[in-house]
Amino acid sequence: MNLHVLIDTLPVYLASIIFWRNKLFRESLESPPYEDILDSITLKWPQVHGEGYYEVPARTPIGELDPAFHLVRWMGKDYPTVIYHHGNNERPFNRSLLARNTFHDIFLSAGKLFPANLILIRAPFHRSFRLYLEQMGRLSTFTTLMMVSVKMIEALRQYAAGKDTRIIVSGISLGGWVTNLHCALFNTADTYIPLLAGIVPADVFTRSVYRNLTDRLALSNPAALENALNFEKCFSAGGNKVFPLLARYDQLIRFERQKTSYGNNIPVKVIEKGHVTGSASSMELRRHILDHLGSNPVKGIGKQDCL
Repeated sequence: MNLHVLIDTLPVYLASIIFWRNKLFRESLESPPYEDILDSITLKWPQVHGEGYYEVPARTPIGELDPAFHLVRWMGKDYPTVIYHHGNNERPFNRSLLARNTFHDIFLSAGKLFPANLILIRAPFHRSFRLYLEQMGRLSTFTTLMMVSVKMIEALRQYAAGKDTRIIVSGISLGGWVTNLHCALFNTADTYIPLLAGIVPADVFTRSVYRNLTDRLALSNPAALENALNFEKCFSAGGNKVFPLLARYDQLIRFERQKTSYGNNIPVKVIEKGHVTGSASSMELRRHILDHLGSNPVKGIGKQDCL
C-alpha cells in the first residue's frame, strides 16, 4: 500500500474504534440551506485593539457558539492580509509539540517574517476532538459551524478592507471548504487559496475513508448530505481568483472527485502527497500561498527567504 494512503487510513480506523458511540450525523440529517443559516447568525463583535486573541460569541439557531480569532501580526496597510482557517481536529491556538497546527507550520516556522498581515480563525467546537464528535450528532450542527466561520471571515474581511489592504482567504481541509463557501456566498476577497479541499464536502463523509466515522443513518441516505453540504451550483467564481491545491493520494479529500468539482476554469495545483502528509508539507503549502499572495513589499525579503 502507498505510504501516503496508509498514513491517511490508519488514524481514521483507530478513531472509528475509539469513538464508535459518537459517529457523525447519528441523530439527524435535517439542515436548512447555507444561506438561511447564515442569515440567522449574529456575532457579538469585540473592539479590536491591535494584535491579540478575541472571542466572538455567536448566536445561532442551535445555541450560542464559541468562535474566536487571533490577530497574529499586523504589518500595515502596505501588506496583503491573509485570513486563515484551520483544518478539522486542529487546536489552532495551541502551539504545543503534540498539537497539529498548520497555521504555525505554514506562516510562522519559516524563520523569516511572512510578508503579510496574519489573522487566524478558530471554528466552534474546536477545543478538543472529543467535544467535536460529541456535538456532531446532527448535520445542522456541522453546517452551522461552517456558516459561523464564513460569517467570521466576512467580518474580518471588512475589518481588513477598512485598513485598505488586499485580502487573501485561505484554509486547509475544513478551512478550505469554508474558504470556498465564503467565495460562493460572498466573493468579496481579492484571492482565495483553498488547501486540500473542494466544493463537495459530502463526498468525504460518504465515500472517502472518513465514512468510517459517519453513522449508518447518513451512509444509508447520502443524498441528504449531498443536498445539504455540496455547493457546486452556487460556486461560480472565475479561475483568476481561486487557486486550489489538492493532494493526489488524499484518502479524505478524494483527488479526482474534488478536482472535478472545480470545473475546467480553475487551475488546480497538485502535490504528490496524501491528506496527512500533504498537511505536513508546510514548505509546499507556503510556496503555493506565496505564489498567489499578489504582493511582496518587504525590502530584502523575497519569496525564497520564506520557504
